[in-house]
Amino acid sequence: MLNFDSRSIVSAAFLLLGGILLFAGCSSPDPSQAKSSGGPVSSSAGEGDAWKANLSEDVVQALSELPEADRSAALAQKTCPVTDGPLGSMGKPVKVTIEGRDVYLCCDGCEKELNSHPEKYLAKINTPN
Repeated sequence: MLNFDSRSIVSAAFLLLGGILLFAGCSSPDPSQAKSSGGPVSSSAGEGDAWKANLSEDVVQALSELPEADRSAALAQKTCPVTDGPLGSMGKPVKVTIEGRDVYLCCDGCEKELNSHPEKYLAKINTPN
């Protein structure tokens, strides 16, 4: 029969909790694993569609769900500051305002991390990609 003292049990519980928290973060799938239904979208449709050049159909669809001003800002930002994944690769980007600045995230799951360490992630946005 195994005999564990309370200190061993508490230590194991904290170790397990730490492992869970380490792998927590974005609640959506890894953006690098996002599947595309096709290759890049051709930009020959017209001037208003020039932003679609070199983007997958899935990303174009997701970014198309944003109002034009938000889409332009998301295209300028390019990536989620938390996961470094391309905006739109996990669906419609999430717009949050932090420290008076609009920031686009790949998913709702990244908002908690952004709010926990805003200076870290705002600095990534201020650095050219």
